[in-house]
Formats: sequence, C-alpha cells, structure tokens
Amino acid sequence: MNESDAKEKIRTAIRQSKYVWRTPISLSKETQIPLEIVLTLLETSGAFMRAYNTNTSGQSVFTTAEKYIADSTWRHRLLDLLANKVGV
Repeated sequence: MNESDAKEKIRTAIRQSKYVWRTPISLSKETQIPLEIVLTLLETSGAFMRAYNTNTSGQSVFTTAEKYIADSTWRHRLLDLLANKVGV
C-alpha cells in the first residue's frame, strides 16, 4: 500500500467514525495499517489535525478539519479554542 492509499484509508476511517477525535491506535486497528505508518502520516501530513490536549487515557487524538467542522457545534469549537485544544 502506498502513502496516498494509506492516508485515504485513515481519512475514511475518521470521516465514518461516530467520534470526532481518534487515537492512532484505534485508526491502526481499524485500517489494518501498521501503527508506525499511521503515526507518521498523522504527524507529517497536512490532512490531519492533532488536539493540543490528550484524551482521558493520555493518548494523542487526531481528526480532519472536515470532520471537526462537520461534527462539532460552533459552541464546542469556541470552547476548544478557548481551552487551547485545537489551532483552528
């Protein structure tokens, strides 16, 4: 699988998820892409956003701008911005 295909599988998994934010581990399990590759793509690709804060388990979480805007209310986005969770 090439990088473009892997990135698209991750984007699809995020888009189809009921959750706005996803951990690299959950994305790796769902897409069957090795965790190291998922982490590299999430960290280096401009297609993904990383929350400044971690989830309740201390894990980094990621999403796409499209998913964040589509599934978050304006109030939630404002609270995230004020809480310094995201940079959008």
